Amino acid sequence: MNGLEKITDRITADAREKAADIVAQAKTRAEEITADYQGRADALLADERAKAEALAAQTAQRAEAAGGLEGRKWILSAKQRLLEDTFTLALDKLCALSKEEYTALLVKLLIRAAQGGEEVVFNQADRALVGKDAVTAANEALKDGRLTLSEETRDMKGGFILKSGLVELNCALETLVEQEKEAMSVSVAAHLFPRV
Repeated sequence: MNGLEKITDRITADAREKAADIVAQAKTRAEEITADYQGRADALLADERAKAEALAAQTAQRAEAAGGLEGRKWILSAKQRLLEDTFTLALDKLCALSKEEYTALLVKLLIRAAQGGEEVVFNQADRALVGKDAVTAANEALKDGRLTLSEETRDMKGGFILKSGLVELNCALETLVEQEKEAMSVSVAAHLFPRV
């Protein structure tokens, strides 16, 4: 090997050494930059995760509150429907009484409501089935028994209307039950929905 080849080999070896140093320094710098950005990314991710968790907790809390409100509304609505159904059932049971029990009920109502001299208006079925008996029994019980069975009928579930000229007293069962519903709703609700 001559002197030129030795110098060339030496320059090549120095260049490889410098290149290896540069590559090593570049790798170290790249690792430092990567670690720095990874740290920033981790901090940003942790911050965003904390914000998302706080928002999720807040949203869940709002949803729970809204759900509780909706639940209370639904329960109140169900209670109101049940209360309504209770009074509807009471009306149905009154209309389904035996002929004797129904007549006795009508007589009591007539005695309580009559002033004397009124016409008694029933629905068509009640007029045919119990009208005459109810008016006769009420007249016997009243001191001034001048009630008369009207030829007129009305569309009502049961009960009667007392008519004196242009003045009418509505004693239809549905009207009486509706009046009782207003007066008794609180006590019926207390029986249906006792506080525990």
